[in-house]
Amino acid sequence: MNFKPLIRIEEAALNAWPAPRQMLYDGWVLRFTGGNSKRVNSVNVLGASTLSFAEKITFCEAVYRNQGLPVLFRLPEPFTPSEISQVLVEKGYESFDPTLVLGSEIDIGSVLPKRVDARLLADEDWLLIYAQITGKTLASLVYHKAVLKGIVPKKSLIALYLDDCPVACGMGVVSGDLLGYFSIYTDKSLRRQGLGQAVMTALSQWGLAHGATFGYLQVEGDNAPARAMYQKLGFTRLYEYKYWRKIGEGAY
Repeated sequence: MNFKPLIRIEEAALNAWPAPRQMLYDGWVLRFTGGNSKRVNSVNVLGASTLSFAEKITFCEAVYRNQGLPVLFRLPEPFTPSEISQVLVEKGYESFDPTLVLGSEIDIGSVLPKRVDARLLADEDWLLIYAQITGKTLASLVYHKAVLKGIVPKKSLIALYLDDCPVACGMGVVSGDLLGYFSIYTDKSLRRQGLGQAVMTALSQWGLAHGATFGYLQVEGDNAPARAMYQKLGFTRLYEYKYWRKIGEGAY
């Protein structure tokens, strides 16, 4: 696996899942969207700081409370000085939802299963399939729709159909030679039948056709089935990030 600078992958991931509103603050990216996606409703540490961490955390707390949003910090380990975690602990925060960023050279290696075809869909059509597969309502996806609309790099919204019925979906976003895989979901009644891998294959084919050679994705640390699938596909750990919230305060 060729090494890719991690900052490129982090920036590509932020661009692939953009917040309709955000602000830069002394090397940190503050993102405000609403809804239940932590990635687009959190403080993301990205660059070096010139101000004290305690001062910056206090500032961020005031900004998010003014926006009526929970105060969340997303700390990617390669770009986060250990002192930030220490200050957060002192201020009564706890970490949760550790997430792994995995990467691999793109290798389609397999073909779609028989009777399965992949279709590229427009935002609205894909959201209908996404809602059907995940069991969510369209009304609850208003913020998700805003995120999709805000994506500037090339994106591919794919649904897999089995005998003309939608059974799985996923999204790919290309930034130069990087392909990000997002929102990989399979119908609950059809899991463990290779459909998740088939979504990855379809997205990889699209990514290769658009100049990508290296793929990355994000997976929650406790999602053992997904981690096993990605390991089978050759993905390995690049880095990890965690979210932080005030102890006793719920967040999404």
